[in-house]
Amino acid sequence: MKLGRMFVVLMAAMAVGGTRVAADLKIGDPAPPLKIKEWVRGEAVNLAKDAAKKIHMVEFWATWCPPCKASVPLLTQFQKKHEKDLVIIGVTDPDPNRNSPTEIKQFVKEQGKNMMYTIALDDNGATSKAYLPSEMVGIPYAYLVGRDGRVVWEGSPLDPALETVIPEVIAGKYDVAKAKAAANVEQEVGKLFQTAEQAYQMGRMDDVWKLMIDILKADPANEQAMQLLTGLYASEPKKAEEFQAVVRGHIAKNKSNAKAMHLLAVTLCGNDDYASRTPDLALDAAKAAYEASKQDWAIEIYAKALYQIGNLDRAISLQQEAVSAAPDGDRAGVQGVLDYYQLCKKLQSSTN
Repeated sequence: MKLGRMFVVLMAAMAVGGTRVAADLKIGDPAPPLKIKEWVRGEAVNLAKDAAKKIHMVEFWATWCPPCKASVPLLTQFQKKHEKDLVIIGVTDPDPNRNSPTEIKQFVKEQGKNMMYTIALDDNGATSKAYLPSEMVGIPYAYLVGRDGRVVWEGSPLDPALETVIPEVIAGKYDVAKAKAAANVEQEVGKLFQTAEQAYQMGRMDDVWKLMIDILKADPANEQAMQLLTGLYASEPKKAEEFQAVVRGHIAKNKSNAKAMHLLAVTLCGNDDYASRTPDLALDAAKAAYEASKQDWAIEIYAKALYQIGNLDRAISLQQEAVSAAPDGDRAGVQGVLDYYQLCKKLQSSTN
């Protein structure tokens, strides 16, 4: 993929994901009161009085927003699954042009049993302003409020992490301090990406390069930064020596971080510019991921890195290990890769 298109695609992906670039309401802060003009579905919620009884999710959405519509059945599932311990409030700010009260009520009516959680109309944007950051890309966006009335989690309700976050918060086992630290990193990374986008628009590619390195220092498993750094290197071969030094330092510092090493190995193995490929670095990253985690995804990337340098015997052995470790739903796909490696081995033998 050409660098310009890669930058646009990756920045667009971040926008869809609702990346925060400014934090107003932080994890650990008291949840602001809900200032609601009308409760469309469900009973009125007073967080000050009700927080101790259950945990609450305050979710912001609109009828015109496709991802918001996609989140509706998921939120209903969460509400049904945790009915005794969770109250979900979908707050939407009426807009006479494309999110009018009539449209909202009609949407809720049409959703029927698909939208089985509390729905409320914001009071002239008061709740949205109290919760949502001053600079943010994308809704739906949600906040989990613990029984102490404080925000414990924030993000897209489509985030798969909620499957485990909600039960942990209910059980009082959720690590709020860790979540707060992660949110701070996300905020820092968001600002760095915003600066990088501005530098890119002005043609300051050396600044973009340095910013990607800064992002990886803050967030070693940032896939977008690694892809953009690799893309910059592929477009400027003169950076080969610096790229190798940066990546080797990244591996040395983060070799115990299986996710970071896996993403690095995947990126390097997937570099479609063969002139700039670095199979030695890909192999080192893949091996580090494998040694840090014996899960199927870490085993697979190590097998792939070995396959790419022609070590079919070891690749086949590892892929067999990956098949055994893979969840039932993924095993067929992992087996397909093993079959391919074995076919390559057979063909290799027949041509010798």
